[in-house]
Amino acid sequence: MAFCDLKPVRVNNDKTGMSYVIGDVLAIYSMGSQYPAVFSWDMVKSVSVTRRDITVNLVGTKKVINVSNKMFRSSEEVLRAIAIIEYHQRTYDFAYQHEKRLFPLKSLYLECSPGKESYVGEGVLDEADTASSLIALLNFRLMKFLWLVAVLVALVLFGVLSYTIGMNRDNVLYFILISIASGGIFALIVYMITHAVARARVKSFADADLASKQVITFVISTVGFAACESCIYEKRDLVLWSEADYFVESDKMFIIYKGRTPLAYIPKKVFSKKYIGGVSDIIAISLEQR
Repeated sequence: MAFCDLKPVRVNNDKTGMSYVIGDVLAIYSMGSQYPAVFSWDMVKSVSVTRRDITVNLVGTKKVINVSNKMFRSSEEVLRAIAIIEYHQRTYDFAYQHEKRLFPLKSLYLECSPGKESYVGEGVLDEADTASSLIALLNFRLMKFLWLVAVLVALVLFGVLSYTIGMNRDNVLYFILISIASGGIFALIVYMITHAVARARVKSFADADLASKQVITFVISTVGFAACESCIYEKRDLVLWSEADYFVESDKMFIIYKGRTPLAYIPKKVFSKKYIGGVSDIIAISLEQR
């Protein structure tokens, strides 16, 4: 199983004196107690992971285990704890809530060999590159829509001016110019708002996902792909292509989708230039391009 060999994470609550261990089981060491309270993962009802804490609800009890991210010694420990939780979530299928992610959940990975034809790269996902890629794709989709908006606004305004003021030989040219200019300005405003929303969306994803500041290992093979934090990646875990639906490509990255939700952002610059063609071919063979 993917991520099954990760080292357990132990965190301490200095205020209460309690310690928590997240591993093959959940263990709670109370202050002054010689033995821990141990809970297997099949006793877990639900888990919630946010940028601030991890909350575990147990079956048949009101007991809640809450671990603040401030208790961890490093971001790497937080990411390892989340990977352990997601590994067990795949096995025990407990309810799991999490914030937006830039990379696939660990529950999607399977332990398998990438095969002979595979490409590996490492790097930090650039927020500016991600935003510009989404905007470039957005421009392509928006172009026809913006032309239509501009034409409709121009026609409506021309009709309003003609009805309210009255059209004659002296003012018809002015009406046309005003209508065209207004349609163009309105379309430009829609364009600017859409771009601002796209940038804000990427920033909100990055703020919610600790992995956005980590070095990521990217793997593309004929079997599947990976986009995982290098500090926990075990080099034999992949997300099968069947987990994704399609991909889109910009000049800077490939974006793999599941439904309408981005599943992984794969920057081209993490791979050597001579391998970009091979990476592109594997993705194009494995998924539909849109």
